[in-house]
Amino acid sequence: MEIKISELIALFSLIVAFLAYRHAVKSSLSTAKQMQKISEDHLQLTSNVALTEASQKYVRLLSKVNGEFEKIVKSLSYPALKASKEIGETLDRYDNPSVGHPYLRHCFHNAITVVREAYDHELTYQTGLNLTSRVRSLKFIKDDVSHYENSQPEKSIFSFLKKERAPSTPEEYINLSTVFWNSVKEIYTRIPSNKESEVFKDTLSVLKEYIQLHESQREILENLESELEQAIKENTLEMFEIRDIPNLGQKFYRVKGDIGRFRELYFPDFHGIESVSVTDGIAYSIYAGSIAFIASQHFMWGKI
Repeated sequence: MEIKISELIALFSLIVAFLAYRHAVKSSLSTAKQMQKISEDHLQLTSNVALTEASQKYVRLLSKVNGEFEKIVKSLSYPALKASKEIGETLDRYDNPSVGHPYLRHCFHNAITVVREAYDHELTYQTGLNLTSRVRSLKFIKDDVSHYENSQPEKSIFSFLKKERAPSTPEEYINLSTVFWNSVKEIYTRIPSNKESEVFKDTLSVLKEYIQLHESQREILENLESELEQAIKENTLEMFEIRDIPNLGQKFYRVKGDIGRFRELYFPDFHGIESVSVTDGIAYSIYAGSIAFIASQHFMWGKI
């Protein structure tokens, strides 16, 4: 049976039509996908623009508050560092003159550096009141020092194979630090106990500038923190959360937290203490020096 030319042409036309239809369907699907992608990109862009515009007031507020906060920190950092340095020099003046090495100011610096390092991570998230109340426990270390002995056994040449558990809290970090206890023990060994009250009176004198400056800035710090707190409350009524805004949310909460922490770095427990004979003067001075040193190191909080 022979196929006529007309039938071949018809069959060819049918194949061409099918291929054209198939191409049209694919093109239509591709175009639909492209349109959907363009629509989604446009929607995302519109959303990002809206989010950026809506978050500008929080960016401006944070910039203003952080600028004022940094000025306050700058005004207090040097007096705080100067106070911690001079407390160490005060200890040297009460040192047993027959020893003299190492200088007690170096022992003091070693001790407060351990405290600063111990609380480093918590300086990025804990409340200031929580931190200062715990650092305050340093005022009561005198009995612990009297019982402390550096009784570490000789280490085996294979001791590096043993993985020691890292301290889980700042207090444990300090408690396990031989640097801290050896340094504090050296101070207690070389300063007569009947001079401790005088040591602390000198410490109060050294702290006076920092205490007065901090007091003058405390209300301002409280107001700055309240501005950010109020903004967070207002944000609950909006379609987005400050926390979710890239490069803003984390910074917003960190600045608010730092202001609260810095506001608590003072000595309410020293109010009216000038008229009291403090027999734990060395421990009180170590506590005071630790708070002052932490305040002087704000630029390094969370970076050790």
